[in-house]
Amino acid sequence: TRSPPESTRTSIFVVREAKLTPSRRVQSTLQLVASDMIASDRNADKIEITTTGYGLFNVLLLLAVLPIAWTAVFDTTTGGFILASAEYDFELTFFRKGMFVAFPYIGMTTTAFIWDYITPYISMKILFIFALLGDSILNIVSSGVRSFYIYLLIKFISGIFVGGPLAMVMTYLMEFHSARYKLRFTTWTGFLFAIANIIPAAIAFAILPLDWHIDILGQDYDAWRIYLLICSIPPVVGLVTATMLPESPKYLMATGRSDAALKLLRRMYCMNTRQPADTFPIKALFVRQKTQLARPMLKDSLERMRISLYNTKILLASHLPAFCFVSFLQFGSMLGFHIMRLWVPHLFIIVSNFDEENWTPKERQPTFCELLDPHVTIPGRQYLNSSNFKDRLNAFQWTVYPVIYQNSTVIALSAVIFSFLAGFIMTTKLRKQIIMITALLISVASSFGINWAQSPPYMLTLAAAVIVTTRIAGNIVTTVNVDVIPVPLRDTSINILTTIGNVAAIVGNLIFSALLETECLIAFIGMGCFFSVCLCISLFFPQSVKEPPAKPTEVSTK
Repeated sequence: TRSPPESTRTSIFVVREAKLTPSRRVQSTLQLVASDMIASDRNADKIEITTTGYGLFNVLLLLAVLPIAWTAVFDTTTGGFILASAEYDFELTFFRKGMFVAFPYIGMTTTAFIWDYITPYISMKILFIFALLGDSILNIVSSGVRSFYIYLLIKFISGIFVGGPLAMVMTYLMEFHSARYKLRFTTWTGFLFAIANIIPAAIAFAILPLDWHIDILGQDYDAWRIYLLICSIPPVVGLVTATMLPESPKYLMATGRSDAALKLLRRMYCMNTRQPADTFPIKALFVRQKTQLARPMLKDSLERMRISLYNTKILLASHLPAFCFVSFLQFGSMLGFHIMRLWVPHLFIIVSNFDEENWTPKERQPTFCELLDPHVTIPGRQYLNSSNFKDRLNAFQWTVYPVIYQNSTVIALSAVIFSFLAGFIMTTKLRKQIIMITALLISVASSFGINWAQSPPYMLTLAAAVIVTTRIAGNIVTTVNVDVIPVPLRDTSINILTTIGNVAAIVGNLIFSALLETECLIAFIGMGCFFSVCLCISLFFPQSVKEPPAKPTEVSTK
């Protein structure tokens, strides 16, 4: 969660109406202001949000931010579904395809750290609007570009928006929820956010196999360009809903707008409890600005950066084994997940274009890597006698079968459901370790076995197993991080783990694509070996940290 810089931090007085006779109400209120009801910033926030309850307001707020959260998933997922369709237009080699799907993550990684130092001065609502406006324009433009390098530039800038403002959606939502509802709300919100992984595959199933050619502004838009246009809908809808979002009470009070904060809290209370506004127990919010002079924005941001670096130093000094444990497993699980989920659709389109007539020897089934050989594909048949066969690879026109994207939809659905259900089982350290070891063991076996599976359906099953199990392993890493890293350093650890996951997506896709072009077998064997190392490390779970007992956050009014 974010907090305003020291120079702009405020003291908040919360005045609640006690259940007294009218003759003593004013006197009691003054006494409360003078003593019991003077709270710290953090406790005051908790008091106010707890009073508003949970109900219709929170549900509508969640529905309003769903397209905003889904935008981030769409921006990093759609590229994997158009690799085959866009191969001819962008002259995509295997390595270029790796760049094609990795560039959004490069944008996310290179600028993610900047946003933490901007949010105290600009509201999340403004950042949402700015990011969604830019992302909507970029997504629409990307559907019409003809240059591979311009497309990469667009996806890089889009990644900047995804890794910054659009990654703050959960933080924004948490500022409207009390501790009583946060755990349950976070669980179901994460599930609804994860559904976004299913939708691009379902849209691809409906659009990409079609032989569409539509003239838009003098340009021919075929199916994959129309697919990108349709996938631009979430940021456009999110832009509309973002303009209607309220500022969070925490931000309003941090900027000295106590009247607006109180009005918002009353509206939340009325919508959630169906009670009249005059029954809201908090009657006034007084914000007293500290007397120290405000420092320049740049100077204060540098101070916040210094504190973050100091926290990182403390984290590495005092909890190095535990942090290395979660970091390595985060890298391994996210590497496998992002490689397979982005490459499986394209790889199985190639497999579905296998030319049995040109396959020898006839007495055995081809391995997975042999199925990916362009010499035994139907589009490559016409170039077999060409002296420059390698130069013709970019001219292949793949036949896109709907069943490929149907399978991708099922895989995405399975990953979402199984990772969600696993969350209800991971209640103890032993269970987390057992599930982690089991997931990594399946990933190891699937990675080693996929090349020698007897038929494409078995190969697809093993590929799906890698996607599902690495997604589950990644979720366990997040929960283990909460267990082994103390609260003061937890935000720093989570930020670093997020960056590590993005770096894994970049490194994994670039290396995997390069190996597919040169040594296909090593790509899968290498992934299996890396999962084996992760499996060995998962046997040594670090000890959980002991947290001090929580201080009460409620202030009595009796």
